[in-house]
Amino acid sequence: MNKLNVRILAIGFAMALFMFTAFAQGQVIYNAVPSPLAPSYPSQPFQAQQTSEFGDYVHLGGTNRLLNSVTMTMVTWAYASEAGNVTYCMANPSKCSMAGWDHDFTLNIYNIGTGSVGTRLVGSQIATITQTKTVPWRPEPSGSCTGNRWLGPDLNCYYGFAYNVTFDMSSLGAVLPNDVVVGIVYNTQTYGPAPMGVGGPFNSLNVGTQPGPAAVGTDDNVASVFWNTSTAGWYTDGGAAGVGVFREDTGWAGYGTIPIQITASNVPTTANQCKNGGWQTRTRADGSIFSNQGDCIQYVNTGK
Repeated sequence: MNKLNVRILAIGFAMALFMFTAFAQGQVIYNAVPSPLAPSYPSQPFQAQQTSEFGDYVHLGGTNRLLNSVTMTMVTWAYASEAGNVTYCMANPSKCSMAGWDHDFTLNIYNIGTGSVGTRLVGSQIATITQTKTVPWRPEPSGSCTGNRWLGPDLNCYYGFAYNVTFDMSSLGAVLPNDVVVGIVYNTQTYGPAPMGVGGPFNSLNVGTQPGPAAVGTDDNVASVFWNTSTAGWYTDGGAAGVGVFREDTGWAGYGTIPIQITASNVPTTANQCKNGGWQTRTRADGSIFSNQGDCIQYVNTGK
């Protein structure tokens, strides 16, 4: 493995570690994100399969329901020296660095909607946030791998590189029901709500998939996902239940658990909830913990 591969792997690991620790204060109420991450996973492309949104319908565990954060596992095939990525970065230097490239992502959470099992729609939107994230470059192709793949630390060759992206959603004050649909949205050259209109590393960015099961909470159906593609033929039913809409799609056995982690807080609303050790199980709205009972009571009284 060359020095660039080692450096990029180290950056990716550090980013993943930061993302998990930065939002760890809230209770994990759903978790299908593998730990540690494998070098790569089967993944759903956006550009190659005309995708605008992708996600899953899940049942939450635990008791906390004040939304704190959502993490998803992504898989990027884009490496820095690829000609199209060089061209994009030369035209957009503020969006690129040695570490990776910046892109806007939207994370949506919905109620489950109407329709029969296998073709259900999403219901009303519970929470949404758009944030700019840095996507790490995939390690450069290795001379010991064919097809521009990179050599992983397990000595296998991979096209993609897995990493986690975390959305801080604590500012929204959203209270979750027990069952939610989570979807991620981003633009590629010709797809998404506002297509980029040019080529770039976003055309090689995918959402990870895995067989499951979830470690916390449950995936509603490990053979189904929620998907918005503008090509009817990609849906299992050939588009009969709708094309270009975010809806359930079947036939995903072995790939139907999307790596999602959701954390939520348990905020005290009365001083009594802080007493008799209650402060130890409660958090502020941003997910941070209390140092003692008085700290908890002060927060109830003042919001600080």
